[in-house]
Amino acid sequence: MTDRIQTVITTDGEVDDMNSFIRALYYSKEMDIRGIVLSASMYHYAGNIKKGTAPYRWTGTQWMYRFLDDYRTIQNNLKSHDQRYPSADELYSLIHVGNISSCGDMEEETDGSLFLTDLFLQKHGQPVYVQTWGGTNTTARALKTIEERYRNTDQWQKVYQHVCDHIILYIILDQDVTFSTYISRKWPDIRIIQDTSNFWHFAYAWKRNNPALTETLQSPWCQKYLMHKGPLMAHYALMGDGRMIDGELYEEQRGTDDYLKEHPEYQRYDFISEGDTPSFLYLIDRGLRSIEHPSYGGWGSRFTEDKHGIYRNTALDYNPYTKQYEAQYSLSRWFTDIQNDFAARIEWGLTDDDTAISHYPAFSMDQPVDLTVFPGQTLMLSCTTAAHVS
Repeated sequence: MTDRIQTVITTDGEVDDMNSFIRALYYSKEMDIRGIVLSASMYHYAGNIKKGTAPYRWTGTQWMYRFLDDYRTIQNNLKSHDQRYPSADELYSLIHVGNISSCGDMEEETDGSLFLTDLFLQKHGQPVYVQTWGGTNTTARALKTIEERYRNTDQWQKVYQHVCDHIILYIILDQDVTFSTYISRKWPDIRIIQDTSNFWHFAYAWKRNNPALTETLQSPWCQKYLMHKGPLMAHYALMGDGRMIDGELYEEQRGTDDYLKEHPEYQRYDFISEGDTPSFLYLIDRGLRSIEHPSYGGWGSRFTEDKHGIYRNTALDYNPYTKQYEAQYSLSRWFTDIQNDFAARIEWGLTDDDTAISHYPAFSMDQPVDLTVFPGQTLMLSCTTAAHVS
């Protein structure tokens, strides 16, 4: 058993997925990444010539490998700051192509779906979080394979319970029908964390936040801390940066001057989007203990359970900038911390000199972390800090 959360990334390869993937590489030491699976969604799919399905906004299957080639050039620097960073070769071996031919495609078994099938059947000792950056279709196909193998056997109840006990789906939006038409009906006991709205505020709708929360998403900050920061960050897309994404529609190419003319609310080199990033920030231990229960809140937002047993982003936090209780503030309140943390990790990739780079202080509490207190009671806390840790 590892002290890091086991997880799988499934992605449809949108530009904000690409940005999220780059950030995930800088956070890969924090997670036990078990697989990376290309899937489809209503927004991106590869098409199928035999079935007469044309591709739609499909960005291909090679972009991850290009990113990992440049991750390889900084992996030794990253490892000098923390040996838990995986190698590019390790990450290469985790990539699988799943069901990508159309939106909601779960008709046939694929390399990606069979990989997930095997993973879901393994005994892990702790849950595996399935990050769903696109549709749930490849995950659904994996579950359907398990159902087809075992439903009519005397092992079915044991297998069903094992899978429900060992996987948790963190779904960003609901980008095809396979969750509603298959997973929720056939696997109702699988635990679900579903972000249907908060993620937008770290995605294409970030401008809707109070400006006090978005300084680190604005062009000056992005130019200073994200641009020209090594070979991996050279792939990180910003507004109007001239970058063209293969397969994407021209009107969705946010790197063009034409896009900036059509959307004057953006400045050149503004943040574009990382709508899928909350699904792995949720897994990162920042002392908020969010992984213990979705309602605690953390860098991946805060959730409440609905009548169907699904945790949704309906928890309200008080936003001092708008003086209102808002669901999105359970995520947007952390933007500055999230971005500053990212900037520090980017610097780790540029040098192996850990004496000249920011790290976290070692921190320990001088009392138990679980305390019982009462309203109005004065609580004194003490802690100890020491030399940095990675």
